[in-house]
Amino acid sequence: MYIQWCVKGIASGPGFDWAHAQLMLSAEEGIISNWWHHHGTIAPTGVASVLNLANLYRHLNDYGAYGPVSPFISLAAGSVERDAYLHTNTIHSAIDTALWFATGFGTRPGALFYCWVPVGLNPAVEVSSVGESVRDLHVYRDYLPFQPEGEVTAKINIPANQIQRVEWWGSFTDTAPADIYVNPLFVEPTPLTTLRDLF
Repeated sequence: MYIQWCVKGIASGPGFDWAHAQLMLSAEEGIISNWWHHHGTIAPTGVASVLNLANLYRHLNDYGAYGPVSPFISLAAGSVERDAYLHTNTIHSAIDTALWFATGFGTRPGALFYCWVPVGLNPAVEVSSVGESVRDLHVYRDYLPFQPEGEVTAKINIPANQIQRVEWWGSFTDTAPADIYVNPLFVEPTPLTTLRDLF
């Protein structure tokens, strides 16, 4: 397992604006999945039935149909797209990717949430506490048409104390956020790293 820094872009719309983006951190809601939003409340007994490989692939390949009820949360972490014919690699910035989604593909304002999630080194779809590195072709070998976009998927929710800050962006073309809220409840992932110091 390793810790991955990620960015989540959420576009403004009914029920989501700058005030709500800040409230997600200050009220300790964090980022909850659309499955949770859809049901209003969830119970631990329902998690096992939705966290499976078939649903993960539905989330990745048919988000238009499955996204509104998906238990997975797409996060940008940066990716590399390889073009074997042209012998080039194209780097997709996590911030640019998240901002593209946060601004509704350049049509409205939105928020960028900077967070960390633990990610498994191997597929562990059924384990809700770790994310999936779906961009890693050594882990997920099936062809994914949107592979450079949602590179890491968290599950069910991202706790507020794993979110460092949220930024509000007016447009995809802006050079800086309009506002920033730093989470006073943020917990650094340092205790989870593999380094153990001497004593």
